[in-house]
Amino acid sequence: MIALQLGLRAWALFPSWFYSDDYRLMTQARDQGFGRAYLGEPFDGHLLPLGRAIAFLVQSSGRADWTTAASVTWTLQALASVLCLVMLVVLFGVRWGILVPLGLYLFLAVTVPASMWWAASLSQQPFQVVFFATVASWVTYLRGRSPWWLCATFVAVALGLSTYEKALLLLPVMAFVMLAYFAAGTPLARARACLSSYWPSLVLAALVAVGYLVVYAALVESPVRLPGPGVAGRLADTMLGTALPSGLTGGPWRWSADNPPVARADPPDWTVHASWVLIVLVVLWLFARRSRTLRAWALLAGYAASAYLLLFSSRVAAFGAGLGLEYRYLTDVVLVLSLCVGLATMPLRGAVESSAPRTDPLVRSHLRTPWPAVVVALVCASGIVSTVRYVAVWHDDNPGDAWAHSVMDGLRGQGEVDLADTSVPEAVMPAFAAPYNRASAIVPLLVDNARFPEASNRLTVLDGDGVPRAASVQAVAQSSRGPDDGCGWRIDGGASVRVPLDTTTFDYDWWMRIGYLASGDGPLTVVAGDDDVDARVVAGLGTLFVHVTGEVGAVTFTGLAPGTTLCVDQVQVGSLEPGGYL
Repeated sequence: MIALQLGLRAWALFPSWFYSDDYRLMTQARDQGFGRAYLGEPFDGHLLPLGRAIAFLVQSSGRADWTTAASVTWTLQALASVLCLVMLVVLFGVRWGILVPLGLYLFLAVTVPASMWWAASLSQQPFQVVFFATVASWVTYLRGRSPWWLCATFVAVALGLSTYEKALLLLPVMAFVMLAYFAAGTPLARARACLSSYWPSLVLAALVAVGYLVVYAALVESPVRLPGPGVAGRLADTMLGTALPSGLTGGPWRWSADNPPVARADPPDWTVHASWVLIVLVVLWLFARRSRTLRAWALLAGYAASAYLLLFSSRVAAFGAGLGLEYRYLTDVVLVLSLCVGLATMPLRGAVESSAPRTDPLVRSHLRTPWPAVVVALVCASGIVSTVRYVAVWHDDNPGDAWAHSVMDGLRGQGEVDLADTSVPEAVMPAFAAPYNRASAIVPLLVDNARFPEASNRLTVLDGDGVPRAASVQAVAQSSRGPDDGCGWRIDGGASVRVPLDTTTFDYDWWMRIGYLASGDGPLTVVAGDDDVDARVVAGLGTLFVHVTGEVGAVTFTGLAPGTTLCVDQVQVGSLEPGGYL
Protein backbone atom coordinates (compact mmCIF):
# COMPACT_ATOMS: atom_id res chain seq x y z
CA MET A 1 0.00 0.00 0.00
CA ILE A 2 2.78 2.40 0.90
CA ALA A 3 4.64 1.58 -2.31
CA LEU A 4 1.49 2.28 -4.33
CA GLN A 5 1.01 5.63 -2.60
CA LEU A 6 4.62 6.64 -3.10
CA GLY A 7 4.46 5.69 -6.76
CA LEU A 8 1.36 7.85 -7.14
CA ARG A 9 3.06 10.75 -5.35
CA ALA A 10 6.17 10.43 -7.51
CA TRP A 11 3.99 10.61 -10.62
CA ALA A 12 2.30 13.70 -9.18
CA LEU A 13 5.37 15.55 -7.92
CA PHE A 14 8.23 15.16 -10.34
CA PRO A 15 6.53 16.49 -13.52
CA SER A 16 5.18 19.50 -11.60
CA TRP A 17 6.78 22.88 -10.92
CA PHE A 18 7.04 25.79 -8.48
CA TYR A 19 4.19 28.22 -7.90
CA SER A 20 3.86 31.74 -6.47
CA ASP A 21 5.11 31.75 -2.84
CA ASP A 22 7.74 29.16 -3.76
CA TYR A 23 9.69 31.88 -5.57
CA ARG A 24 9.43 34.21 -2.57
CA LEU A 25 10.97 31.59 -0.33
CA MET A 26 13.83 30.89 -2.72
CA THR A 27 14.48 34.58 -3.37
CA GLN A 28 14.70 35.26 0.37
CA ALA A 29 17.03 32.29 0.80
CA ARG A 30 19.24 33.57 -2.03
CA ASP A 31 19.33 37.19 -0.86
CA GLN A 32 19.64 36.71 2.90
CA GLY A 33 21.94 33.73 3.18
CA PHE A 34 21.83 30.97 5.76
CA GLY A 35 21.84 32.17 9.35
CA ARG A 36 19.81 32.75 12.48
CA ALA A 37 18.13 35.89 11.15
CA TYR A 38 17.06 34.11 7.98
CA LEU A 39 15.79 30.99 9.76
CA GLY A 40 13.83 33.04 12.28
CA GLU A 41 12.17 35.41 9.83
CA PRO A 42 8.38 34.90 9.73
CA PHE A 43 6.73 33.98 6.46
CA ASP A 44 3.10 35.05 6.12
CA GLY A 45 2.53 34.59 9.83
CA HIS A 46 4.43 31.29 10.03
CA LEU A 47 7.64 30.48 11.86
CA LEU A 48 9.27 27.71 9.84
CA PRO A 49 13.04 27.54 10.38
CA LEU A 50 13.08 23.93 9.18
CA GLY A 51 11.14 24.89 6.06
CA ARG A 52 13.50 27.79 5.40
CA ALA A 53 16.46 25.44 5.75
CA ILE A 54 14.92 23.21 3.07
CA ALA A 55 14.30 26.26 0.85
CA PHE A 56 17.95 27.25 1.22
CA LEU A 57 18.99 23.74 0.21
CA VAL A 58 16.79 23.80 -2.89
CA GLN A 59 18.20 27.09 -4.19
CA SER A 60 21.77 26.45 -3.02
CA SER A 61 22.82 25.71 -6.60
CA GLY A 62 21.75 29.27 -7.42
CA ARG A 63 18.78 28.06 -9.44
CA ALA A 64 15.24 26.90 -8.81
CA ASP A 65 15.88 23.16 -8.61
CA TRP A 66 12.53 21.41 -8.86
CA THR A 67 14.08 17.94 -8.86
CA THR A 68 15.60 18.59 -5.43
CA ALA A 69 12.40 20.19 -4.15
CA ALA A 70 10.26 17.27 -5.33
CA SER A 71 12.75 14.74 -3.98
CA VAL A 72 12.68 16.29 -0.50
CA THR A 73 8.88 16.41 -0.52
CA TRP A 74 8.66 12.80 -1.70
CA THR A 75 11.17 11.63 0.91
CA LEU A 76 9.24 13.34 3.69
CA GLN A 77 6.06 11.73 2.40
CA ALA A 78 7.74 8.33 2.42
CA LEU A 79 8.89 8.87 5.99
CA ALA A 80 5.42 10.00 7.06
CA SER A 81 3.76 6.99 5.44
CA VAL A 82 6.14 4.56 7.13
CA LEU A 83 5.70 6.31 10.48
CA CYS A 84 1.92 6.14 10.11
CA LEU A 85 2.28 2.37 9.87
CA VAL A 86 4.69 2.38 12.82
CA MET A 87 2.24 4.42 14.90
CA LEU A 88 -0.61 2.03 14.14
CA VAL A 89 1.52 -1.01 15.01
CA VAL A 90 2.70 0.59 18.26
CA LEU A 91 -0.84 1.48 19.29
CA PHE A 92 -2.80 -1.53 18.05
CA GLY A 93 -0.32 -4.27 17.23
CA VAL A 94 0.24 -6.18 14.01
CA ARG A 95 -3.28 -6.93 12.81
CA TRP A 96 -5.30 -6.63 9.64
CA GLY A 97 -7.40 -3.85 11.13
CA ILE A 98 -4.59 -1.30 10.95
CA LEU A 99 -4.82 -1.36 7.16
CA VAL A 100 -8.07 0.62 7.38
CA PRO A 101 -6.67 3.80 8.99
CA LEU A 102 -3.43 3.36 7.05
CA GLY A 103 -5.31 3.23 3.75
CA LEU A 104 -7.31 6.33 4.60
CA TYR A 105 -4.14 8.30 5.29
CA LEU A 106 -2.35 7.01 2.22
CA PHE A 107 -5.05 7.52 -0.38
CA LEU A 108 -7.49 10.26 0.61
CA ALA A 109 -7.00 13.28 -1.65
CA VAL A 110 -7.16 15.72 1.28
CA THR A 111 -3.41 15.47 1.87
CA VAL A 112 -2.40 15.96 -1.76
CA PRO A 113 -2.72 19.77 -2.22
CA ALA A 114 -0.27 20.45 0.61
CA SER A 115 2.36 18.33 -1.12
CA MET A 116 1.86 19.73 -4.63
CA TRP A 117 2.31 23.36 -3.58
CA TRP A 118 5.91 23.36 -2.44
CA ALA A 119 5.59 26.34 -0.06
CA ALA A 120 2.79 24.53 1.78
CA SER A 121 4.72 21.28 1.82
CA LEU A 122 7.62 22.92 3.67
CA SER A 123 5.46 23.08 6.78
CA GLN A 124 2.88 20.36 6.29
CA GLN A 125 5.02 17.45 5.10
CA PRO A 126 7.40 17.60 8.10
CA PHE A 127 4.38 17.99 10.39
CA GLN A 128 2.96 14.70 9.14
CA VAL A 129 6.21 13.00 10.09
CA VAL A 130 6.13 14.68 13.48
CA PHE A 131 2.48 13.83 14.19
CA PHE A 132 2.90 10.08 13.80
CA ALA A 133 6.23 10.04 15.64
CA THR A 134 4.76 12.06 18.51
CA VAL A 135 1.69 9.86 18.98
CA ALA A 136 3.72 6.64 18.85
CA SER A 137 6.28 7.96 21.35
CA TRP A 138 3.60 9.42 23.61
CA VAL A 139 1.56 6.23 23.89
CA THR A 140 4.74 4.26 24.57
CA TYR A 141 5.52 6.70 27.38
CA LEU A 142 2.01 6.43 28.82
CA ARG A 143 2.38 2.65 29.05
CA GLY A 144 5.65 2.58 30.96
CA ARG A 145 6.43 6.18 31.97
CA SER A 146 9.95 5.89 30.57
CA PRO A 147 11.74 9.26 30.63
CA TRP A 148 13.42 8.35 27.36
CA TRP A 149 10.09 8.08 25.57
CA LEU A 150 8.94 11.28 27.24
CA CYS A 151 12.00 13.05 25.87
CA ALA A 152 11.46 11.51 22.44
CA THR A 153 7.89 12.79 22.45
CA PHE A 154 8.82 16.37 23.17
CA VAL A 155 11.77 16.33 20.80
CA ALA A 156 9.24 15.43 18.12
CA VAL A 157 6.91 18.21 19.27
CA ALA A 158 9.76 20.72 19.19
CA LEU A 159 10.66 19.58 15.68
CA GLY A 160 7.05 20.11 14.67
CA LEU A 161 7.03 23.62 16.11
CA SER A 162 10.10 24.40 14.03
CA THR A 163 8.05 23.95 10.89
CA TYR A 164 4.38 24.60 11.71
CA GLU A 165 2.65 26.50 14.51
CA LYS A 166 -0.26 24.03 14.36
CA ALA A 167 2.09 21.56 16.02
CA LEU A 168 0.83 23.17 19.24
CA LEU A 169 -2.36 21.18 18.63
CA LEU A 170 -0.33 18.06 19.34
CA LEU A 171 -0.49 18.97 23.02
CA PRO A 172 -4.30 18.78 23.35
CA VAL A 173 -4.29 15.60 21.24
CA MET A 174 -1.77 14.08 23.64
CA ALA A 175 -3.81 15.24 26.64
CA PHE A 176 -6.99 13.75 25.20
CA VAL A 177 -5.40 10.35 24.58
CA MET A 178 -4.02 10.34 28.12
CA LEU A 179 -7.32 11.30 29.77
CA ALA A 180 -9.62 9.23 27.59
CA TYR A 181 -7.61 6.01 27.34
CA PHE A 182 -5.07 5.89 30.17
CA ALA A 183 -7.36 6.84 33.05
CA ALA A 184 -10.82 5.88 34.26
CA GLY A 185 -13.71 7.36 36.19
CA THR A 186 -15.17 10.83 36.23
CA PRO A 187 -13.40 13.67 34.42
CA LEU A 188 -12.07 14.93 37.74
CA ALA A 189 -10.84 11.48 38.73
CA ARG A 190 -9.13 11.09 35.38
CA ALA A 191 -7.42 14.46 35.75
CA ARG A 192 -6.18 13.56 39.24
CA ALA A 193 -4.87 10.19 38.10
CA CYS A 194 -3.02 11.68 35.14
CA LEU A 195 -1.58 14.47 37.24
CA SER A 196 -0.31 11.94 39.74
CA SER A 197 1.11 9.51 37.19
CA TYR A 198 2.28 11.77 34.39
CA TRP A 199 3.11 15.10 36.03
CA PRO A 200 6.56 15.39 34.36
CA SER A 201 4.88 15.41 30.96
CA LEU A 202 2.51 18.16 32.05
CA VAL A 203 5.42 20.31 33.20
CA LEU A 204 7.23 19.80 29.90
CA ALA A 205 4.07 20.52 27.91
CA ALA A 206 3.54 23.79 29.78
CA LEU A 207 7.15 24.85 29.27
CA VAL A 208 7.06 24.04 25.55
CA ALA A 209 3.73 25.79 24.98
CA VAL A 210 4.58 28.93 26.93
CA GLY A 211 8.09 29.12 25.49
CA TYR A 212 6.88 28.78 21.92
CA LEU A 213 4.09 31.32 22.35
CA VAL A 214 6.54 33.83 23.81
CA VAL A 215 8.93 33.38 20.88
CA TYR A 216 6.08 33.48 18.36
CA ALA A 217 4.63 36.66 19.85
CA ALA A 218 8.06 38.31 19.83
CA LEU A 219 8.84 37.49 16.20
CA VAL A 220 5.50 37.38 14.40
CA GLU A 221 2.94 40.10 13.99
CA SER A 222 -0.37 38.85 15.32
CA PRO A 223 -2.14 36.91 12.54
CA VAL A 224 -5.54 37.36 14.17
CA ARG A 225 -7.92 39.07 11.74
CA LEU A 226 -11.60 38.57 12.52
CA PRO A 227 -13.92 38.68 9.50
CA GLY A 228 -17.23 40.46 9.24
CA PRO A 229 -20.63 39.11 10.26
CA GLY A 230 -21.98 36.09 8.45
CA VAL A 231 -18.58 34.70 7.50
CA ALA A 232 -18.51 32.20 10.36
CA GLY A 233 -21.52 30.35 9.00
CA ARG A 234 -20.30 30.42 5.41
CA LEU A 235 -16.88 29.11 6.42
CA ALA A 236 -18.47 26.35 8.48
CA ASP A 237 -20.50 25.39 5.42
CA THR A 238 -17.56 25.33 3.00
CA MET A 239 -14.94 23.85 5.31
CA LEU A 240 -16.80 21.56 7.72
CA GLY A 241 -20.04 21.01 5.87
CA THR A 242 -18.75 20.46 2.34
CA ALA A 243 -15.00 19.96 1.91
CA LEU A 244 -14.29 17.87 5.01
CA PRO A 245 -16.99 15.18 4.70
CA SER A 246 -16.37 14.89 0.98
CA GLY A 247 -12.64 14.49 1.47
CA LEU A 248 -12.97 11.95 4.29
CA THR A 249 -15.13 9.69 2.12
CA GLY A 250 -12.96 9.68 -0.99
CA GLY A 251 -13.94 12.97 -2.61
CA PRO A 252 -14.32 15.62 -3.64
CA TRP A 253 -14.46 13.95 -7.09
CA ARG A 254 -14.66 17.36 -8.80
CA TRP A 255 -12.35 20.36 -8.52
CA SER A 256 -12.82 24.05 -9.28
CA ALA A 257 -9.78 25.35 -11.15
CA ASP A 258 -10.74 29.03 -11.28
CA ASN A 259 -7.29 29.90 -9.89
CA PRO A 260 -5.03 27.28 -11.45
CA PRO A 261 -3.12 25.36 -10.40
CA VAL A 262 -4.62 25.74 -6.90
CA ALA A 263 -7.87 23.82 -7.32
CA ARG A 264 -10.59 23.93 -4.69
CA ALA A 265 -13.00 21.17 -3.75
CA ASP A 266 -16.17 21.43 -5.80
CA PRO A 267 -18.15 18.29 -5.00
CA PRO A 268 -21.64 17.85 -6.49
CA ASP A 269 -24.34 18.50 -3.90
CA TRP A 270 -25.61 14.94 -3.95
CA THR A 271 -22.16 13.57 -3.12
CA VAL A 272 -21.91 15.88 -0.11
CA HIS A 273 -25.22 14.54 1.18
CA ALA A 274 -24.11 10.98 0.49
CA SER A 275 -20.85 11.62 2.36
CA TRP A 276 -22.71 12.77 5.44
CA VAL A 277 -24.98 9.73 5.28
CA LEU A 278 -21.97 7.41 5.06
CA ILE A 279 -20.20 9.13 7.96
CA VAL A 280 -23.30 8.95 10.18
CA LEU A 281 -23.88 5.30 9.31
CA VAL A 282 -20.28 4.38 10.14
CA VAL A 283 -20.41 6.21 13.48
CA LEU A 284 -23.75 4.60 14.41
CA TRP A 285 -22.67 1.14 13.27
CA LEU A 286 -19.49 1.23 15.32
CA PHE A 287 -21.40 2.62 18.31
CA ALA A 288 -23.85 -0.25 18.06
CA ARG A 289 -21.14 -2.89 17.76
CA ARG A 290 -18.35 -1.56 20.00
CA SER A 291 -18.07 0.26 23.31
CA ARG A 292 -16.18 3.52 23.88
CA THR A 293 -16.18 4.66 20.25
CA LEU A 294 -17.68 8.12 20.69
CA ARG A 295 -14.60 9.47 22.45
CA ALA A 296 -12.55 8.81 19.31
CA TRP A 297 -15.01 10.80 17.20
CA ALA A 298 -14.98 13.55 19.84
CA LEU A 299 -11.23 13.88 19.32
CA LEU A 300 -11.69 14.09 15.55
CA ALA A 301 -14.51 16.63 15.82
CA GLY A 302 -12.55 18.75 18.29
CA TYR A 303 -9.49 18.82 16.06
CA ALA A 304 -11.56 19.74 13.00
CA ALA A 305 -13.17 22.53 15.01
CA SER A 306 -9.71 23.80 15.99
CA ALA A 307 -8.65 23.86 12.33
CA TYR A 308 -11.81 25.83 11.57
CA LEU A 309 -11.21 28.37 14.33
CA LEU A 310 -7.61 28.94 13.29
CA LEU A 311 -8.62 29.63 9.70
CA PHE A 312 -11.60 31.76 10.74
CA SER A 313 -9.46 34.00 12.95
CA SER A 314 -6.64 34.53 10.44
CA ARG A 315 -6.89 34.32 6.65
CA VAL A 316 -10.63 34.32 6.03
CA ALA A 317 -10.93 38.04 6.71
CA ALA A 318 -8.71 38.74 3.71
CA PHE A 319 -9.61 35.91 1.33
CA GLY A 320 -13.18 34.92 2.17
CA ALA A 321 -15.02 31.79 3.21
CA GLY A 322 -14.06 30.06 -0.03
CA LEU A 323 -10.74 29.18 1.64
CA GLY A 324 -12.64 26.46 3.43
CA LEU A 325 -12.68 24.53 0.15
CA GLU A 326 -8.86 24.42 0.01
CA TYR A 327 -7.67 21.16 1.50
CA ARG A 328 -4.29 22.50 2.59
CA TYR A 329 -6.17 23.87 5.62
CA LEU A 330 -7.52 20.40 6.42
CA THR A 331 -4.49 18.23 5.71
CA ASP A 332 -3.73 17.48 9.35
CA VAL A 333 -7.33 16.43 10.04
CA VAL A 334 -6.61 13.28 8.01
CA LEU A 335 -3.72 12.47 10.34
CA VAL A 336 -6.11 12.65 13.28
CA LEU A 337 -8.65 10.62 11.30
CA SER A 338 -6.18 7.75 10.94
CA LEU A 339 -5.62 7.82 14.70
CA CYS A 340 -9.31 8.08 15.57
CA VAL A 341 -10.44 5.32 13.20
CA GLY A 342 -7.93 3.06 14.90
CA LEU A 343 -9.12 4.09 18.36
CA ALA A 344 -12.75 3.46 17.40
CA THR A 345 -12.22 0.08 15.74
CA MET A 346 -9.42 -1.62 17.70
CA PRO A 347 -8.31 -1.98 21.31
CA LEU A 348 -5.46 0.32 22.30
CA ARG A 349 -2.71 -1.85 23.75
CA GLY A 350 -1.79 -1.05 27.34
CA ALA A 351 -4.67 1.39 27.81
CA VAL A 352 -6.82 1.54 30.92
CA GLU A 353 -9.90 1.92 28.72
CA SER A 354 -10.29 1.50 24.98
CA SER A 355 -12.75 0.42 22.34
CA ALA A 356 -13.91 -3.18 22.58
CA PRO A 357 -16.67 -5.32 21.07
CA ARG A 358 -19.93 -5.08 22.97
CA THR A 359 -20.89 -8.26 24.75
CA ASP A 360 -24.44 -7.62 23.62
CA PRO A 361 -24.31 -5.64 20.33
CA LEU A 362 -27.14 -3.20 19.73
CA VAL A 363 -27.21 -4.37 16.11
CA ARG A 364 -26.38 -7.88 14.98
CA SER A 365 -24.97 -8.62 11.55
CA HIS A 366 -25.36 -11.89 9.69
CA LEU A 367 -23.61 -10.69 6.54
CA ARG A 368 -20.79 -12.93 5.41
CA THR A 369 -19.31 -10.34 3.06
CA PRO A 370 -16.63 -8.27 4.84
CA TRP A 371 -18.46 -5.08 3.93
CA PRO A 372 -16.30 -2.78 6.08
CA ALA A 373 -13.27 -3.79 4.02
CA VAL A 374 -15.24 -3.27 0.82
CA VAL A 375 -16.37 0.20 1.90
CA VAL A 376 -12.84 1.24 2.88
CA ALA A 377 -11.45 -0.12 -0.39
CA LEU A 378 -14.03 1.87 -2.35
CA VAL A 379 -13.26 5.03 -0.37
CA CYS A 380 -9.53 4.62 -0.99
CA ALA A 381 -10.06 3.94 -4.69
CA SER A 382 -12.28 6.99 -4.88
CA GLY A 383 -9.56 9.00 -3.16
CA ILE A 384 -7.09 7.92 -5.83
CA VAL A 385 -9.49 9.09 -8.55
CA SER A 386 -9.89 12.47 -6.83
CA THR A 387 -6.10 12.69 -6.47
CA VAL A 388 -5.49 12.04 -10.15
CA ARG A 389 -8.02 14.69 -11.12
CA TYR A 390 -6.42 17.22 -8.79
CA VAL A 391 -2.88 16.54 -9.97
CA ALA A 392 -4.02 16.92 -13.59
CA VAL A 393 -4.62 20.62 -12.91
CA TRP A 394 -1.01 21.07 -11.76
CA HIS A 395 0.35 19.13 -14.71
CA ASP A 396 -1.81 20.69 -17.42
CA ASP A 397 -2.86 24.13 -16.19
CA ASN A 398 -0.05 25.75 -14.24
CA PRO A 399 0.58 29.14 -15.88
CA GLY A 400 3.68 29.66 -13.78
CA ASP A 401 5.19 26.44 -15.07
CA ALA A 402 4.73 27.42 -18.73
CA TRP A 403 5.98 30.96 -18.08
CA ALA A 404 9.14 29.81 -16.27
CA HIS A 405 10.07 27.30 -18.94
CA SER A 406 9.51 29.91 -21.67
CA VAL A 407 11.95 32.18 -19.84
CA MET A 408 14.53 29.43 -19.54
CA ASP A 409 14.15 28.27 -23.13
CA GLY A 410 14.33 31.83 -24.46
CA LEU A 411 17.31 33.11 -22.47
CA ARG A 412 19.62 30.13 -22.26
CA GLY A 413 22.41 30.30 -24.79
CA GLN A 414 21.81 34.01 -25.51
CA GLY A 415 24.87 35.31 -23.71
CA GLU A 416 24.42 38.15 -21.25
CA VAL A 417 20.95 39.66 -21.67
CA ASP A 418 19.81 43.10 -20.48
CA LEU A 419 16.32 42.45 -19.16
CA ALA A 420 13.77 45.05 -18.10
CA ASP A 421 12.73 44.66 -14.48
CA THR A 422 9.00 44.50 -15.13
CA SER A 423 6.25 42.82 -13.12
CA VAL A 424 5.61 39.19 -13.92
CA PRO A 425 2.07 38.03 -14.74
CA GLU A 426 -0.40 37.74 -11.85
CA ALA A 427 -0.65 33.99 -12.46
CA VAL A 428 3.08 33.68 -11.71
CA MET A 429 3.26 36.02 -8.71
CA PRO A 430 0.42 38.32 -7.59
CA ALA A 431 1.00 42.05 -7.32
CA PHE A 432 0.37 42.07 -3.56
CA ALA A 433 3.59 40.06 -3.16
CA ALA A 434 5.70 42.99 -4.43
CA PRO A 435 8.66 43.31 -4.75
CA TYR A 436 8.81 39.54 -5.27
CA ASN A 437 6.64 39.90 -8.37
CA ARG A 438 9.48 41.59 -10.27
CA ALA A 439 11.46 39.85 -12.97
CA SER A 440 14.65 40.66 -11.07
CA ALA A 441 13.42 38.52 -8.17
CA ILE A 442 12.35 35.46 -10.15
CA VAL A 443 14.38 35.26 -13.37
CA PRO A 444 17.79 34.84 -11.62
CA LEU A 445 16.31 31.70 -10.04
CA LEU A 446 15.80 30.31 -13.54
CA VAL A 447 18.85 31.42 -15.57
CA ASP A 448 22.27 32.90 -14.86
CA ASN A 449 22.71 35.24 -17.83
CA ALA A 450 20.15 37.97 -17.09
CA ARG A 451 21.09 41.41 -15.77
CA PHE A 452 18.72 44.24 -14.92
CA PRO A 453 20.36 47.60 -15.74
CA GLU A 454 18.70 50.99 -15.42
CA ALA A 455 19.95 51.85 -18.91
CA SER A 456 20.67 49.64 -21.90
CA ASN A 457 21.30 49.84 -25.63
CA ARG A 458 19.91 46.33 -26.09
CA LEU A 459 16.96 46.02 -23.76
CA THR A 460 14.88 42.86 -23.67
CA VAL A 461 11.44 42.48 -22.12
CA LEU A 462 9.45 39.37 -21.24
CA ASP A 463 6.01 39.11 -22.76
CA GLY A 464 3.04 37.66 -20.90
CA ASP A 465 4.05 34.12 -21.82
CA GLY A 466 7.62 34.56 -20.60
CA VAL A 467 9.10 34.80 -24.10
CA PRO A 468 12.04 37.28 -24.32
CA ARG A 469 11.45 39.96 -26.95
CA ALA A 470 13.05 43.24 -27.99
CA ALA A 471 11.74 46.16 -25.95
CA SER A 472 9.63 48.98 -27.33
CA VAL A 473 7.91 51.93 -25.65
CA GLN A 474 4.23 52.85 -25.77
CA ALA A 475 4.76 56.62 -25.51
CA VAL A 476 2.64 58.92 -23.36
CA ALA A 477 5.03 61.87 -23.87
CA GLN A 478 7.72 62.59 -26.46
CA SER A 479 10.07 65.29 -27.66
CA SER A 480 9.61 67.44 -30.74
CA ARG A 481 12.17 67.67 -33.56
CA GLY A 482 15.37 69.30 -32.43
CA PRO A 483 16.60 72.71 -33.62
CA ASP A 484 19.54 71.28 -35.58
CA ASP A 485 18.25 70.11 -38.98
CA GLY A 486 21.10 67.70 -39.45
CA CYS A 487 21.33 66.48 -35.88
CA GLY A 488 18.10 67.09 -34.00
CA TRP A 489 19.11 67.72 -30.40
CA ARG A 490 22.89 68.15 -30.45
CA ILE A 491 24.93 67.41 -27.32
CA ASP A 492 28.65 68.12 -27.40
CA GLY A 493 31.11 66.64 -24.94
CA GLY A 494 31.10 68.55 -21.65
CA ALA A 495 27.80 70.32 -22.45
CA SER A 496 24.39 69.92 -20.82
CA VAL A 497 21.27 70.01 -23.01
CA ARG A 498 17.65 70.02 -21.85
CA VAL A 499 15.09 68.41 -24.16
CA PRO A 500 11.46 69.36 -23.39
CA LEU A 501 8.59 66.92 -23.93
CA ASP A 502 5.18 67.68 -25.39
CA THR A 503 3.53 66.98 -22.01
CA THR A 504 4.43 66.19 -18.43
CA THR A 505 3.67 62.67 -17.28
CA PHE A 506 2.11 61.79 -13.95
CA ASP A 507 4.21 60.31 -11.18
CA TYR A 508 4.92 56.72 -12.20
CA ASP A 509 7.51 54.13 -13.13
CA TRP A 510 8.63 54.98 -16.70
CA TRP A 511 10.96 53.83 -19.42
CA MET A 512 12.45 56.22 -21.97
CA ARG A 513 13.43 55.30 -25.50
CA ILE A 514 16.13 57.60 -26.89
CA GLY A 515 17.07 57.35 -30.56
CA TYR A 516 20.58 58.72 -31.18
CA LEU A 517 23.64 58.96 -33.42
CA ALA A 518 26.96 59.04 -31.55
CA SER A 519 30.40 59.91 -32.85
CA GLY A 520 32.01 57.44 -30.46
CA ASP A 521 31.56 55.22 -27.45
CA GLY A 522 31.32 56.96 -24.09
CA PRO A 523 29.44 57.71 -20.89
CA LEU A 524 26.24 59.73 -20.68
CA THR A 525 24.13 60.90 -17.77
CA VAL A 526 20.37 61.16 -18.31
CA VAL A 527 18.40 63.31 -15.87
CA ALA A 528 14.61 62.94 -15.81
CA GLY A 529 11.89 62.80 -13.18
CA ASP A 530 13.43 61.86 -9.86
CA ASP A 531 16.52 60.16 -11.25
CA ASP A 532 20.01 60.74 -12.61
CA VAL A 533 20.90 57.62 -14.59
CA ASP A 534 24.40 56.81 -15.77
CA ALA A 535 24.41 55.19 -19.20
CA ARG A 536 26.69 54.54 -22.14
CA VAL A 537 26.29 55.27 -25.83
CA VAL A 538 27.95 53.35 -28.64
CA ALA A 539 29.31 54.77 -31.88
CA GLY A 540 26.82 55.01 -34.73
CA LEU A 541 23.06 54.72 -34.76
CA GLY A 542 21.64 53.40 -31.53
CA THR A 543 18.68 53.22 -29.20
CA LEU A 544 19.09 53.82 -25.49
CA PHE A 545 16.46 52.68 -22.99
CA VAL A 546 16.52 54.40 -19.60
CA HIS A 547 14.42 53.64 -16.52
CA VAL A 548 13.20 56.64 -14.48
CA THR A 549 10.50 57.42 -11.93
CA GLY A 550 8.38 60.44 -11.09
CA GLU A 551 6.84 63.20 -13.22
CA VAL A 552 8.74 63.64 -16.47
CA GLY A 553 8.33 66.82 -18.51
CA ALA A 554 11.87 67.20 -19.85
CA VAL A 555 15.07 65.21 -20.18
CA THR A 556 18.55 66.60 -19.58
CA PHE A 557 21.63 65.05 -21.17
CA THR A 558 25.02 65.66 -19.59
CA GLY A 559 28.29 63.95 -18.78
CA LEU A 560 29.26 63.25 -22.39
CA ALA A 561 33.01 62.83 -22.78
CA PRO A 562 34.91 65.74 -24.40
CA GLY A 563 35.38 65.25 -28.11
CA THR A 564 32.21 63.20 -28.44
CA THR A 565 29.09 64.45 -30.20
CA LEU A 566 25.62 62.99 -29.69
CA CYS A 567 22.64 63.69 -31.94
CA VAL A 568 19.32 62.82 -30.31
CA ASP A 569 16.53 62.21 -32.78
CA GLN A 570 13.61 61.61 -30.43
CA VAL A 571 12.86 60.91 -26.79
CA GLN A 572 9.79 58.85 -25.91
CA VAL A 573 8.52 58.28 -22.37
CA GLY A 574 6.01 55.56 -21.59
CA SER A 575 5.49 51.94 -20.67
CA LEU A 576 7.48 49.05 -22.03
CA GLU A 577 5.91 46.72 -24.52
CA PRO A 578 7.30 43.57 -26.13
CA GLY A 579 8.46 44.14 -29.67
CA GLY A 580 10.01 41.73 -32.13
CA TYR A 581 11.29 38.30 -31.23
CA LEU A 582 14.98 37.90 -30.51
